[in-house]
Amino acid sequence: MRVLIFGPYPAPGQPISGGVMAVVHTLAQGLAQRNVTVGVVTAAAGGEDRDEEDGRVRVYRRGIPRLPRTRRHRTIRGKLLEAAHHFRPAIIHAHGTGYYAAAALDGLWPVVITAHGVVYEEARRSQARGLKERLAWRYDARLESDVLKRARFAIAINPYIRQAFAEYEHLHWFHIPNPVDDAFFGIARTPEPGRFFTPARVIPRKGVDILIQAFAAAADRFPQAQLRIAGETASMPDFVRQCRALAAKSGIADRVHFLGNLDRDALVEEYGRAWVTVLASRQETAPVAIGEAFAAGCPVIATRVGGVPWMVHQGVNGLLVHPEDDEALAHALMHALSAGDEVDAWSRNARTAAQSYRLEAILDATLAAYRRVLS
Repeated sequence: MRVLIFGPYPAPGQPISGGVMAVVHTLAQGLAQRNVTVGVVTAAAGGEDRDEEDGRVRVYRRGIPRLPRTRRHRTIRGKLLEAAHHFRPAIIHAHGTGYYAAAALDGLWPVVITAHGVVYEEARRSQARGLKERLAWRYDARLESDVLKRARFAIAINPYIRQAFAEYEHLHWFHIPNPVDDAFFGIARTPEPGRFFTPARVIPRKGVDILIQAFAAAADRFPQAQLRIAGETASMPDFVRQCRALAAKSGIADRVHFLGNLDRDALVEEYGRAWVTVLASRQETAPVAIGEAFAAGCPVIATRVGGVPWMVHQGVNGLLVHPEDDEALAHALMHALSAGDEVDAWSRNARTAAQSYRLEAILDATLAAYRRVLS
């Protein structure tokens, strides 16, 4: 079988940035190990078009022009299809409900899409202020609707996706969770009390500002506590400055660490040493970070948004709080700091929950979905 994946893919020597990129990389490499002929077409702002090999995966890198939305992504959609003509796939697997999926549906090949997010919800919670940003979100939400109307087959990574897109009754859905790299299952944990880890981009949707406010309240009572935030800080520098200012104003700047993007080895170490993983997001679908944390045996404190309640079960493998509620989040952090035996039980249950994210099972389900689409 020749499978071509449309989605974000890490550049050589660069760490993985974001959950969708982690899924595309893990899936592509896993399929290649199953003797599937795999290609990935990935787009990124700037840079030249080039082709390369990443192990047994053929990677087509294509540059995104300036202001791609004003051209309805026509240039990049054309480049993606040109790469598809070169690769000659049996099926295209597009990730997301944006231009990757739109380009795949423009072609002549069978297509399955994985819906990684709910753009109309992200747009509603984006805190977009400027006209340009609001128009961009409106365009992306409209593109999402167009993609889902045109698609026939889709993968739901979480029951929340089916709920959010229930109006598209013509879609045939496959239920396949995001895979987690095997490296996270082999972690020997040495958790440090008070060490909170947040693998998230520093953007408003991830609620990093709320998290810092909550951590400030917990830090007053627990002087050993520290917050380590791993995620890119380049896309929204004004928000990053706001978060740093919040930490400085609260007198905890030396206990809040912005680590930037981490490579896999560094992530493995962080999960292994974290007392709890914390996500304070305003909107999520099925965070890969939760699957990684569970695989490492690290409990999760998260907001009750999107698909998170299907992953984190209250008092079983972590805690859930309402979004935007820094006081409730602070209480959850303090509870975790003072309930060592309970946290140990959460850790054991987390490892059990993680088994559904094992790569081998995800590959079996994905290949079965491909065969169903092709039939």
